[in-house]
Amino acid sequence: MKFLFIIIFLFSPLIDAAPKRIASVNLCTDQYLLLLAVPDTIATVSFLSQQQKSSYYYERALAIPVNHGEAEEIVAHAPDLVLAGFYSARTTTQLLQRLGYRVELFDHPRSIQQVREQLRRMGDLIGRREQAERVINEMNERLKSVATQPAADAPTLMQYAPGGFTVGRDSLVGDIIYQAGWRNQATKAGVAHLGIVDLETLLVIAPLVLIDSPLAPDSYSFAEQMLKHPVLKKSTRPKFTVTIERKLWICGGPMVVDALIELRKARKIIETL
Repeated sequence: MKFLFIIIFLFSPLIDAAPKRIASVNLCTDQYLLLLAVPDTIATVSFLSQQQKSSYYYERALAIPVNHGEAEEIVAHAPDLVLAGFYSARTTTQLLQRLGYRVELFDHPRSIQQVREQLRRMGDLIGRREQAERVINEMNERLKSVATQPAADAPTLMQYAPGGFTVGRDSLVGDIIYQAGWRNQATKAGVAHLGIVDLETLLVIAPLVLIDSPLAPDSYSFAEQMLKHPVLKKSTRPKFTVTIERKLWICGGPMVVDALIELRKARKIIETL
């Protein structure tokens, strides 16, 4: 702790309209930062940003120092802006705020519209609003040809993650499912945002398709074995499994359009079978 306060004394935080040393301690703020910022202004990003399975911009992150969300690490980089999620590294962000550092918190977006809003906010924070608007305009152009709404008889689908976790309409993944033209069966299980659905309930609501979005496809855990349960193999519903790379929608950014396109492609294929 003595080391921490020595560093604080040497590197007092600066408040500037256009930050020159930006630190991020959250995977999703990493993604926005790596997308929009001038590389020389990024002082550090979280270690998760360099993991290929979860970070869309991991290649950009490889040349940047990483942190593990510890206050000592962040202070050593002398940032004039710290970016974090509402629920990540809370002890660190609260300490940095008490010490006078400028900390900006981002919640996880619950829709594609909120992704747009967060891109604009990030652009404003780092002096890159024009770049943010370009990204949003490109997203909007791509969405024009693919975004839709599910018809009453649209095929049914549900994300089923390790441990039985799933998402409802009030979530980023849920909004992508909706705009890809699928009916999300998580609603039938009473899930609005995030919830757990056991195997028995899954078989009752019987979605036509399950979305598998593995974080570590080659790993073994009890939670992941639920997806390989014999009862799922013997059941006639779910009938298909669609795999979406986790890094396409674990965070906000233009890559969410890629996830939507993948779901649209899957829907067209399944509707012809």
